[in-house]
Amino acid sequence: MIVYAEYYFLQNLLLDYIIIISVGKILNINMSKKRVYSASFIGALYSMAYFNQNLLFLYNIFFKIIFTLFIVYLSFSYTNLKTYIKSLATFYVVNIFVSGSMFFIIYFTGIGHMTTSLILIVGLASSKFIINYQKILKSIGIMRDTKQDIVIHIEDKSIKCSALLDTGNLLKDPLTNDPVIVVNVKALENILPEDLIYMDYSNMDYKKADHIANKLTLNMLKRFRLIPYKVVGSEKNLLIGFKADSLQINGNERSNIILGISNFNNTEYDAILNPNII
Repeated sequence: MIVYAEYYFLQNLLLDYIIIISVGKILNINMSKKRVYSASFIGALYSMAYFNQNLLFLYNIFFKIIFTLFIVYLSFSYTNLKTYIKSLATFYVVNIFVSGSMFFIIYFTGIGHMTTSLILIVGLASSKFIINYQKILKSIGIMRDTKQDIVIHIEDKSIKCSALLDTGNLLKDPLTNDPVIVVNVKALENILPEDLIYMDYSNMDYKKADHIANKLTLNMLKRFRLIPYKVVGSEKNLLIGFKADSLQINGNERSNIILGISNFNNTEYDAILNPNII
């Protein structure tokens, strides 16, 4: 069988990209395009050792492990060793599942080899399956740990608070589809002007929202959002929101998070998490 180097390179480039993206989605890791592209490209370069007899030693178990450690490190940013190990384990699981899917197709169809297009189709399908399967498992067991400690980063400040994981909170910013966390306004007392901390955020309307917007600094105004929502048996309501810089939870850091402001009063938690963030 003739193997063309350019097709082999492209095939591995796209497969590496699919696997890295899958790992990021499974773990909800913020992914830098530059990191993902770089790791995919280097992974594809590594595969080209197949065409050079003098470089085949790179395929022994020692170098494979070292290379995998490097690729996973390059692909994502990390806040601690635990997050890195979790990413590494997930990378191996996704790799094994995607590779196993290809061997399954070859074994049961009897084809001698898979074309590049078929490899990519199987790679995409198997990675999509494992992402969705992981989401199903997560939704089944998600209530096991209903309370989470989170750290919200906004305006060069950090806010530590306890959050309740609520599978019923599926609020999103209608413009960006960013998930919304409902936060007790008192948790933001170091962020918002004092008179906004004691404002009533129930029965919000556009007039109230305009009044709030006029009291914000320019930087906070850029983060300002209006989130429409509807409770069963009632008319549409508005939720005032602000875009956070990032959110830390379970050792992972998430961006593109909206903080929905509320006056809810609970002594056990200060925020209500959206399950799509976990």
